[in-house]
Amino acid sequence: MKTKVAIIGKTNTGKSTLFNYIVGFRKAIVLPESGVTRDRNYTEVEWHGKVFTLIDTGGIDYNNKDKPLQKMILDQAEKAISESEIILFLLDVMTGIQQEDIDIAAFIRNKNKKVILAINKNDIKEKNYFLSDFYQLGLGEPCLISAEQGTNIYELLDRLTALIPDKEKRIDSAKDFDTVIRVAIIGKPNVGKSSILNAILKEERIIVDESPGTTRDAIEVSLEFDDYKIIFVDTAGLRRKKSVKNKIEYYGNLRAIDSIKKADIVLLVLDGTQIISMQDKRLANRIIEEKKACIVLLNKFDLVKKEIGIDKNQLLKISKYSLKFLKDALILTTIAIEPKKDFLPVLKAIIEIFKKYNKKIVTSKLNNFLQNIVNKRAPKIVSGKRIHFYYITQVGTKPPAFKIFVNNPELLYNSYQRYMENQFVKNFDFKGIPILFYYEKRK
Repeated sequence: MKTKVAIIGKTNTGKSTLFNYIVGFRKAIVLPESGVTRDRNYTEVEWHGKVFTLIDTGGIDYNNKDKPLQKMILDQAEKAISESEIILFLLDVMTGIQQEDIDIAAFIRNKNKKVILAINKNDIKEKNYFLSDFYQLGLGEPCLISAEQGTNIYELLDRLTALIPDKEKRIDSAKDFDTVIRVAIIGKPNVGKSSILNAILKEERIIVDESPGTTRDAIEVSLEFDDYKIIFVDTAGLRRKKSVKNKIEYYGNLRAIDSIKKADIVLLVLDGTQIISMQDKRLANRIIEEKKACIVLLNKFDLVKKEIGIDKNQLLKISKYSLKFLKDALILTTIAIEPKKDFLPVLKAIIEIFKKYNKKIVTSKLNNFLQNIVNKRAPKIVSGKRIHFYYITQVGTKPPAFKIFVNNPELLYNSYQRYMENQFVKNFDFKGIPILFYYEKRK
């Protein structure tokens, strides 16, 4: 297990800005208003050959801890402290030490954690506090930084990695290619995306609330299953552009779309109690455009049985018809709230779909297949000429991609292309998987 490092602090101290600077890109949404970050946000970081898991957290606000949403944010931050070996405790040089900082420091000390005290916004000239003021917290020598400008961040990372054991190894990206699966959880607001992820993880990892829009950023969570590392990305509910009301929703939408681009598999979550809408279909089309493998989850199936009165087979039949353009994508029913349905079938489906999405086929098998289907049904003559197929080879995975060399690609007509590709899907078990075919003239 990699060392976990949690960035902790009260609201608006710059935790997500620091998180983004260390990660090297804008992974967390950063806006001037407080309370943008709510859930724990994880990512792996390497510095001077040492690897650790960095956790961004929501701002702690003890003054409003009795409010339901802030109580859940506080709970998420405290869980991050409990599970981490090292705490980056971030304070604001402009506000100095406040009672909340003292309370947070006391909580950290009770957990007996290694702590680095970082004082942010040191680039601001008109400071009212000095470095010596922060020693009274009893957490060692403070490190003055500017997360916005990047001042002293490398020195902060040096101090941090000095606390990490040498046994932590660098990320093996070559091995990761075949054993790490990126799964984006996509859907409209309030369809139960976060509840599904919590049910899969068997813990309250993501804040869930009855009001739509609770999840604001794309949150990554990893799970080890069946020799694979599955990285789930829980996303904000995707609305149509004209329905987006503020910057948080706007950036949340951008992160969700970007999550589709980076995913291997997309879990498209639909509300099983509702008719499949145009927005649902737009999201499905986006998945097709990005050539991603897809599993459709019809959530809230307990309510379907209770309120609508149709059985599972009827629901699947209706949904398959409405989503027929997804070309045989797997559709499962789920119940993400009590009584929780076992999500083992979802995990198994992810593994099986990924194996197909990442499948490699030896060239000899491909060419035997090509010869057999052409012999079985020869292409028609077009404008006095017939297309000839010489050779096929695989040129990529995720999605599987193949190049077929012919005498003239322009002689390939649509119905024969569909015949070839349908036979290919059937023969090599690529049902529900996007496949790319390139037809190239042999030189």
